[in-house]
Amino acid sequence: MDASKVYLRDFLGLILVILSVLALLGAIFDVLAVLNYVSDEKTLASVYLHESLPLLICILPTFIIAKIINRPSWVIGSEDYRLMMAKKIH
Repeated sequence: MDASKVYLRDFLGLILVILSVLALLGAIFDVLAVLNYVSDEKTLASVYLHESLPLLICILPTFIIAKIINRPSWVIGSEDYRLMMAKKIH
């Protein structure tokens, strides 16, 4: 594995964190929508639900990216590359 793939894996990990936060924010909006719907605030519940739907689309790419960056070949390759670079420095 070369440096570009290690940096690509790190970049995908950063995207994974961002998408996870957005999906969690969508779930929080859903909870707020349910709470407002139960308390007969249907207009506000509708607003929260409409805000949460685009954020919940982030769930699928999160699982796909997590599966990609956790491949055993990528994990072993990046660890070997970092170990090799650490040996070169010292």
